Amino acid sequence: MNLGFVTGRMGFLEGDALWTDAGLGRLIDALAARATSLTVAISISAQRRPAHDHRTVVHRLDVAALPHMPSTIASLKHGRACRRALQKVEARSDAVVVQLPFAPPWALVPAQKPRVYHACADVPAVVGASAYYRGLKRVAAVGFAEFMHVWARGLIADPHAQLVANGEALQHRLGDDKGRAVVSSTLSLAEVDSVKRKRPADAPWRMLFVGYLRPEKGLDVLINAYRRILESKPDAELVIVGARDLSEGGAENDVHQAIAALNGKGKITLAGQLAFGPPLFQAYADADVVVVPSRSEGTPRVLVEARAFRCPVVASRVGGIPTSVTDLVDGLLVPPNDANALADALLRVLNDRPLRARLVEGGLDRARRSTVDSFADVLFEEARALCA
Repeated sequence: MNLGFVTGRMGFLEGDALWTDAGLGRLIDALAARATSLTVAISISAQRRPAHDHRTVVHRLDVAALPHMPSTIASLKHGRACRRALQKVEARSDAVVVQLPFAPPWALVPAQKPRVYHACADVPAVVGASAYYRGLKRVAAVGFAEFMHVWARGLIADPHAQLVANGEALQHRLGDDKGRAVVSSTLSLAEVDSVKRKRPADAPWRMLFVGYLRPEKGLDVLINAYRRILESKPDAELVIVGARDLSEGGAENDVHQAIAALNGKGKITLAGQLAFGPPLFQAYADADVVVVPSRSEGTPRVLVEARAFRCPVVASRVGGIPTSVTDLVDGLLVPPNDANALADALLRVLNDRPLRARLVEGGLDRARRSTVDSFADVLFEEARALCA
């Protein structure tokens, strides 16, 4: 089967090679290994970014370049150019995998070939979780997010389309009973449990956050929970791994202000972005718990990655997270926006050793069943079924 793949995320062309971030690149490589040919439509950055650290197997002749679209607003004027790129992909493909959200959404119609829509995020939920849209700007942002959601539902309802969503909640919101829910992953099976802890067993207790510094990630809730934890565990550490995504009065500034408000108590380390691979894997292995306090999520890959290196997880019960984490089996789930509940769950992981051991073993089992290959298998099987 000749397969197409369309994403609004960014890559970089260097020589004959397409470079992307590791999460996207590994999925592209896995799909290429299953297809007779793979043609990729992707937004091309004018310069290579630090995140573009994965050289894909895709040759530049198999790339249909989308315009540089650093934001949703910036993409709206590129509908015609995006449509031309999609036509190139469709002309060379039997079926096409399209990652949603995709802006401008009107570039996706009409569909000339069967499509598998891979829904990665709940756009209205992400916009609604942001404190940085105010007044008329918030009205416009929420309205456009709802428009994109309704548009996506219409695309998915087509009889020649199928839905694969990150988590059951997103599947039901976009497709009702149509489609399949998956847990997105970047890891190969061989990488699971391949890096061992180096920190001494008696080192200060360490919590780890991995993700973009964005409002829906709930870092403010995490720091409030950390403040409470310091009352009973004053040497506890918090390490924040992630790239800046919003600045100028946004989430990054809020994190710095929250740290300053601790008045020197505790130890919070802003580690910046770590390359996917041994540096990031070691951070997981050396942590005592990974925290995902999000207000909105699909199925964050960090949950699979952390458990693959024997680090238990505590996460919000939102979006697709309950599809990835079974409470008390391979992680703990807490209500969103509840710093006290989050602190209680974290302290439970610290103090209940039998529970911790169960979560570690359950997490390893979940990680072994949630690889990038199993993820790609679902997308490819659905595309093949549409062709049949």
